[in-house]
Amino acid sequence: MAAKQEFIEEILKSSSSGAEEDVVHIILSNEEGKETILDPQQPHQSSQDDSETMQDNELVFWVPALLNVGREQQRITVTQEELQRRVAPPECLSQTMLLSLLRLSKEKGRELKQTLAKSGIKKLTAKSAIISCFTKLTEAEAAQLAEDYFYLASRYLRLREINRELVASRGGWDSFQPQANATKELLQDILKEVEARDTNLTLMTHGFSPLIMRAVIDIITEIISFKEA
Repeated sequence: MAAKQEFIEEILKSSSSGAEEDVVHIILSNEEGKETILDPQQPHQSSQDDSETMQDNELVFWVPALLNVGREQQRITVTQEELQRRVAPPECLSQTMLLSLLRLSKEKGRELKQTLAKSGIKKLTAKSAIISCFTKLTEAEAAQLAEDYFYLASRYLRLREINRELVASRGGWDSFQPQANATKELLQDILKEVEARDTNLTLMTHGFSPLIMRAVIDIITEIISFKEA
């Protein structure tokens, strides 16, 4: 296990001209909740205790946020489980796209592949099966994108004004309410069916799809549920 620790330190201390290695950290944690943080500025000294506590460990990368407007210092955690999802179907990320996801230079390809293999991620495809605007986003960033959309829509979309226009165009609240109730029920049924069949799309968008679908339906539900006093 000590060899693995030294290998990861070597990656982080690389003198490559790229700036990525200056901001990438790898955490090795074990089931007891202890963590060993390997920082390129403060090399970790291996010991017999470390070898024992690292028996059950997980590879974790801290990477710069891609959508970092106003969050220049933010670091996103990419876990071993996320990497396993990304290299599996339907996305099947290649080594090149993994380097891009982790904000690492191409020179790190061989070392990254060996590090992943030691953590049980051994099968990398030569070419990614799916490439989209979501490919370079981490799961945390995809979720943040959906959350930000919902926040902005809820705060700045004129929901009550839209509601008033809809109600007025349908003869008032008494006529509108049955339609609204039927629509809300239909929307929930649609959401349930989509979520039951959205596995691949969820994986392709890293969790964005179900979050944005629910956000839109929640906004529509809020519009049709409001009743003027």
